Amino acid sequence: MSQINQPHPPEEVKAKVISIHVPKTAGTTFKKVLRQIYHPEEIFFDYPHRGDLRNKMLTNPKLGVKVIHGHFPCHKYNSKFPEFKKIIWLRDPIKRLISLYFFWKTWQILVESDAENLAPVKESSLTFIEFAAKPEMQNIIKSKFVQEEKLIDFYFVGIQEFFSEDLHELKAMLNWPEYELETQNTNPYPEYKLLLEEVLSNQEIINKISAINQEDIELYQEALSLRERRIKISQIQYYTQNYSSKQKIIRKKQKINPLLTWGSIDRVIIKDRVLRLSGWVASLDAGMVEGFKVSIGNQEFSFFEQTLNIPSPDVDKIHPSLCGSGNARFRIKILLNQQQINQLKHSLITLTSEFKGGEGIVILKVLAPLLPIPDDKFVQIIGENDSRQFIRNSFKLLGDLIQRLGLQPTDHILDVGCNIGTVAYGLVHYLQPSGRYECFDMLEKFVSWTQQEITTRKPNFNFNWHNIYHPLYNSTGKISANNFVFPYPDQSFNCVCISHLFTHLQSYEVRHYLDEIFRVLQPGGRCLLICFLINSESEKLIAKGQSSQQLIYEVEDGFTIDINLPEKGIGFRENILLKWIEELGFNVLEKSYGSWCGRTSSIKEDLLVFEKSI
Repeated sequence: MSQINQPHPPEEVKAKVISIHVPKTAGTTFKKVLRQIYHPEEIFFDYPHRGDLRNKMLTNPKLGVKVIHGHFPCHKYNSKFPEFKKIIWLRDPIKRLISLYFFWKTWQILVESDAENLAPVKESSLTFIEFAAKPEMQNIIKSKFVQEEKLIDFYFVGIQEFFSEDLHELKAMLNWPEYELETQNTNPYPEYKLLLEEVLSNQEIINKISAINQEDIELYQEALSLRERRIKISQIQYYTQNYSSKQKIIRKKQKINPLLTWGSIDRVIIKDRVLRLSGWVASLDAGMVEGFKVSIGNQEFSFFEQTLNIPSPDVDKIHPSLCGSGNARFRIKILLNQQQINQLKHSLITLTSEFKGGEGIVILKVLAPLLPIPDDKFVQIIGENDSRQFIRNSFKLLGDLIQRLGLQPTDHILDVGCNIGTVAYGLVHYLQPSGRYECFDMLEKFVSWTQQEITTRKPNFNFNWHNIYHPLYNSTGKISANNFVFPYPDQSFNCVCISHLFTHLQSYEVRHYLDEIFRVLQPGGRCLLICFLINSESEKLIAKGQSSQQLIYEVEDGFTIDINLPEKGIGFRENILLKWIEELGFNVLEKSYGSWCGRTSSIKEDLLVFEKSI
């Protein structure tokens, strides 16, 4: 009895699947969903670029693998893993071929962008008809993937044109948990839509392409018939609903606890529509980088050329203890259209390094920052050495907000103690006009500068001065921090950031501020807190003289670097601070230790992320 024609009872979580990725049929988007549902150690990728490693599951199977995904013939794993459920996604063959043509054309342009690769006749000059006539481009689905297999014998055949709906049904069949459906892999070539319209409106071209891809067209028609039959007998009450994928599938970006990694984008060049990025990335113990996720502004790019593990003696000299520091450099090339080039100057470039065990810390870059750099005298007041360190720390904070907090471009965020705009300086390149940034500080000159230089350029960024007393920063203040009520209604924000203020407040002031944060946060809202956590490990390192912060004088609930002026620098006992947070009704989602006391870490201070209970 064939599987696909029968209603399936829900499977247990983590069903074993073989996923055949036919190019340009939503396979990349499906891969992202698989990565949310399965642990990295449970997924094996079988792609040509892996060379001999792609056959490892046949020659030396890895225990615990529950997903095999990639470009390979459907029958490849039949005898070795007969119990795995076979899944494939198909698409209208003509639309798929047009999309494939432009991705192929993009690739040719990237290859030809290097002078040493220039040939007398450029492959990228081929027309769509010439490309489609190449024998190796005809009936690709049948000849390279399905071959002699029967679609009726697959566990699931999805249709790319109904991706959200079919994925929802597959989720129910396999009892998968909730997932976030990101934007599907879009074709970056600017003339793609024009050609799509031209071809689909020209019956003569359709007939010509159909004639040389008849087998793939028949497969697609069979897949549509199987889908229709499956819907009729499905027990899943889904297709009769007025369902919007945006309502149920698209969810707030997941919070990521990144691996310990270091890196930077050192160079950005745009030439002949090709954006070239170069830099380095290395991990503490996660092995070599395996790839990147790339986004520019609010657009994610899934098609680009990347060269990894390039020799890096300079990185090895500075970071000899990092894994693969001698081969840590990378190069990335991306083809941009004219609109993207026009917007590139102030756009946020985001690279997320991918390792076998998960994601590394995001690396951010802006060609030309939107804001002027604060005066050195202001930068030094907040403890930064120079403007370059200020910029690095600002974008590092932005990366933490995006990755660890799950900050979205449309969120409403409160910055508690904004100083000279450390958070805002980077955030202006990420937060959209519909998003909102609010901040207050006790230093009037800081607030005046940020109002003049930031709010005038970004009206949704609001800075407010309150004359709060602080013995170090505002000794003439009239408002006690312990009595200061945040000037915002209840549940006004879904994100809060406290970058350094809690390292300069006494315990009773911290507890009051935590009360106020809980009040103004929406249920499910999150807070990122940077602080010094005192525990047995940090105390030992301080005693050995390895700490940059000599927190040796005991004060209430913690330690300070100056007993006569504790607010110069305070660290709190970890168990006590966590108790305050949890007693209010927060759930601690992350606790990451910094390098301040002598640990090996890619963050300087300690970091907490906590969420208000729903």
